[in-house]
Amino acid sequence: MESSKRGLCIVFALFAVGCLFFGAGVPTAKGVPAFSRKYQTSCQTCHAIFPKLNPFGQAFRLNGYRMPGETEEMVKQVPVSLGSEAYEKLWPKMVYPSTLPGNVPLAVNAKFADLYASAADDSGHQVLHNDFQFPQELNLFAAGTLGKHMSFFSELTYGELPDGGTEVEIEHARLDFVNAFGPEHLFNFRLGKLAPNAWDGFQEMWIMTDSGIGSFFDYNPIGFNGGTGLCDSDSCGVALPANARAIEMYGIVAHRLLYVVGVDSPIGPGGSFDSFGSTTQKDAYARIDYKFGGLALDGTSTGVTLPPENWKETSFRLGVLGYWGNGGGVNYEVTDPAGETFNEQDRTFHRYGIYGSVYVGSLNVFGGYLRGKDNLEIFNPESNVLFAAKSPSYSAWFVQSDYVFAPPFQASVRYEQLTPGDSTARLSKIFTANFSFLAYANIKLMLEYNGDLVNNKNYTFTTVLRAAF
Repeated sequence: MESSKRGLCIVFALFAVGCLFFGAGVPTAKGVPAFSRKYQTSCQTCHAIFPKLNPFGQAFRLNGYRMPGETEEMVKQVPVSLGSEAYEKLWPKMVYPSTLPGNVPLAVNAKFADLYASAADDSGHQVLHNDFQFPQELNLFAAGTLGKHMSFFSELTYGELPDGGTEVEIEHARLDFVNAFGPEHLFNFRLGKLAPNAWDGFQEMWIMTDSGIGSFFDYNPIGFNGGTGLCDSDSCGVALPANARAIEMYGIVAHRLLYVVGVDSPIGPGGSFDSFGSTTQKDAYARIDYKFGGLALDGTSTGVTLPPENWKETSFRLGVLGYWGNGGGVNYEVTDPAGETFNEQDRTFHRYGIYGSVYVGSLNVFGGYLRGKDNLEIFNPESNVLFAAKSPSYSAWFVQSDYVFAPPFQASVRYEQLTPGDSTARLSKIFTANFSFLAYANIKLMLEYNGDLVNNKNYTFTTVLRAAF
């Protein structure tokens, strides 16, 4: 008992000390204790340090939040039956049976952060900020399974803004139909507002660092001569959409080959990352990759010797991905070098990329390369006459290393680089270093540095205390 009290005191002391020196805004991070209650197991069953999934957790997620090879004995919270199993054989003369979670399947994440940020203003002067955000964000999750083939995941986020305002957003709300037909794991469907499986392994909800990979998800391709850098306003074009309103099909072939195909709503009026269009034309995305060695993507370990530490394995995963979008009808205001204003539309665009991940014991090195092309059309804002058409290309890549020193301690470093579509714009080079300390299975302290290597006046320090319950 005394050692537990000392541990809790240590984490609060470290957080307090960190707040004296560090800070940054906090993006969404996922860890859903509802599953710990359902199976009466620790968060570390599926996570290295939440939100990052270990290999078993990846298989659990792809299996629709079910244990690989799940049996009734594994489920400790008995679900509520909605009809006899015998009705399955009597359908459609009887309603097909289902189940409800045995308890209310809710979980909460609370995040407390301190913002210490440096930025260069238009005149080149350094501007510093230090903001206590206690709390910074609350996430209410609902997640679980419905019968043998359905599952659900939703997230409602309440955030406090630096200016004292608040915002509430539905970040995720989706239904999964797992093992819809055919061989096991081969055909699965997802519907709703979701993080596409095409970004599995590098979208912010699945990585260890507090900051997401901005060069992949935050690039703004809009500009008179093409994009110049990361988005810094509420109106930006699409690089890769971190979340989408989509219908997705995915599956695992022969235990180790993952495929993903999906269609999603295009960007909507206003041109922001969170607006969705209602046109008849839809965007599309796809991915295919293969995992060599380690625990298979469906959770099987036949022919593989796994270490007792579930965050360790020896494996290599390699895949390709693509996104095809349409931004026609959505105007962005741009100015030419002389200061004249025009409307610009990203008529069609595409993104192609490659992703790789290597596990060697406690070390996980992963990275990706992305190349995009935007077919931009510039119009006179008064007559709406086409003024010019341009097709700039951009590229981005990153590499990240995560190392687990011991179950409560993990360090991460990442380098990412962006070459904008506008050839006159400077390269973006960003370095991130993170240390995470798990005081208890559901209480985490993070310290993180995120810096611009081109302009050393642009950087942030982050101190974050997170609790999941």
